[in-house]
Amino acid sequence: MTTHPSSLADELRAVTADGSIPTTPLAAAFARLRNETPEERQARSDRECAAYKAELKEMAATRDRYRRARYEEARPHEFADVTLDGLLPQQNPDGKGMGWLTSGAKVGLFFGPSGHGKSHLAYAIGNAAIAAGQWVEAWSVAELRRALAPLPTHARYDEIRSTRQERTLDWAKDCDLLILDDLGAEEADTYAAERWRATLLEILSARDTNPKCRTIVTANAGTTADQPTDDAKNAVKIAAANSIASRYDTRVATRLRKDSIGIWVEGDCLRRPATWNPF
Repeated sequence: MTTHPSSLADELRAVTADGSIPTTPLAAAFARLRNETPEERQARSDRECAAYKAELKEMAATRDRYRRARYEEARPHEFADVTLDGLLPQQNPDGKGMGWLTSGAKVGLFFGPSGHGKSHLAYAIGNAAIAAGQWVEAWSVAELRRALAPLPTHARYDEIRSTRQERTLDWAKDCDLLILDDLGAEEADTYAAERWRATLLEILSARDTNPKCRTIVTANAGTTADQPTDDAKNAVKIAAANSIASRYDTRVATRLRKDSIGIWVEGDCLRRPATWNPF
């Protein structure tokens, strides 16, 4: 009656000194390793390393495809094909719109009246970054705030929703380029707004300390067209930038201001007129 080794020690002892063939798979494997020549051992090591590298490469490719799909799903459909080469002069003052991605600045602050092309500029940069292989996360601020809001009581022990929320926060902190569209357009109710300010500060603080992380923020501001002098127009722009500090706290403002490029987008309205005659 055949007996089987009951432990790893028994398996090792089954590799006999006289070269007889072991009777168990594990012992046979040890025997093959013992009898390998240096050349065979190196060849096996090379094969294993190559297989491991190929597996890592495929995992990275799968991750990158998933990240790109996330960005394309989040991106408004009207910006799917916008490019840096197609920017209008009002979106590219002094070449700053086309040049932001290669400028090295950590933050892009795009201000101006509603409907004049700030989001278009942000997603033109996002499309160029994703085409270059960067990890881009894009959110309207209102949607990100809802995604990261405290879960309702009945869902706090929902593992799927909790994990999704944790990943969303981690991705917002770690991605190469984060687009926050329409800062200031979200609701300003007191308790939820305070929670959101804390979350926004957490995200920006994490990104500020990571040299690879860059952020684009768009925000609406009033027109300067009716301002009579350059000084008055400049005052409108400064007031728009400072409104971030008054709404979100100076800690948020200082993290956005650090190493930033501001672009004022103003000119022709790119949306349909706000009033029309339907009759």
